[in-house]
Amino acid sequence: MDPIDFSKHDYQTELEALRLRFGFDFAGIALPTEDHVGMKIKWRYVSGNLNNRYQRIVLRNGRGIAGTVMKTGKSMTIADTNQEEIQQSLFNFPILLSEQLTALIAIPLWHNHRVKGVLLFGQRNGKPLPNKTHDVINIKGIGSLTSEDRVIL
Repeated sequence: MDPIDFSKHDYQTELEALRLRFGFDFAGIALPTEDHVGMKIKWRYVSGNLNNRYQRIVLRNGRGIAGTVMKTGKSMTIADTNQEEIQQSLFNFPILLSEQLTALIAIPLWHNHRVKGVLLFGQRNGKPLPNKTHDVINIKGIGSLTSEDRVIL
C-alpha cells in the first residue's frame, strides 16, 4: 500500500478555492489515520468552519458521512438534512451538528484504486445546494486524490 505524501500539495488552499468557486458555506476533507486500535477517520482540512469542534470528530469506517462514503466508494447527496430519517439519526452525523449543515454533497477521493478520503461540501441555514451540483460531483479530484477510481493506461 503506497502512502500519500500530503505535504507535496496545498490541500487547504485548493479546498478554500473550490468552496468559494462553487458557493458553499463549508468544505472539508476527511482522511483516515492508523493507530494501535485500527483505522479512524478525521476531518483534516476544512474551510468555512464555524468552530473547531470538527477536530474532535473521530469516525470508524462505515460510520458518519465520511465513513459511509469511504466504505461504499459512492457519493452521497443530502439536499435537506431536515428529512425525518436524518433527524432521527443525527448522532450518526456529527459534522452536520458541529457545522450546522442543512444540505451537503460528499465525494469519495481515490488513490491507487482505494478510497483514501472524502471531500464534503455543505450549506447552512436551509440554503439549497448550488445549481452547479452536477459540476461539483464531477470534480476531478484534489491534489493526488481523484474523485473516481480510474484506470489510466
